[in-house]
Amino acid sequence: MKGFSLIELMITIAIIGIIAAIALPTYRDSIMRSSRTDGKSALMQVASWQEQFYSSNNTYSTNANPLSSPVIATYYSPDNNYAVSVAACGTGTIANCFIATATPQGGQAEDTCGNLTLTSTGVRAASGGSQDECWQR
Repeated sequence: MKGFSLIELMITIAIIGIIAAIALPTYRDSIMRSSRTDGKSALMQVASWQEQFYSSNNTYSTNANPLSSPVIATYYSPDNNYAVSVAACGTGTIANCFIATATPQGGQAEDTCGNLTLTSTGVRAASGGSQDECWQR
């Protein structure tokens, strides 16, 4: 007789299930990490615009892209995985520092790092994970 027995078929299905159970979460984590790069580069771009604005005006802006006309309150990363907003910090009428926050959008919202932040002093943080895990990888 030719063909597969029921036992052989069940063993094959079990092996495929085990491989899928290991591979899919690893693949998903890899996709999240690569999309996180989109948010980090968007934060760096916004910080660059803020520094350019500061060199001309001696104050930071609360707009994500103060150099554009009209100004952009929220900047979306190139792949639309993150929305970046800027808040002024400090006291008085002159904003002497800023905090840029990248909020995950769409499928990236399930990322364990959550919101990524970057300040005018270069401090990097993540709301849902460690700085090393979310910024260095």
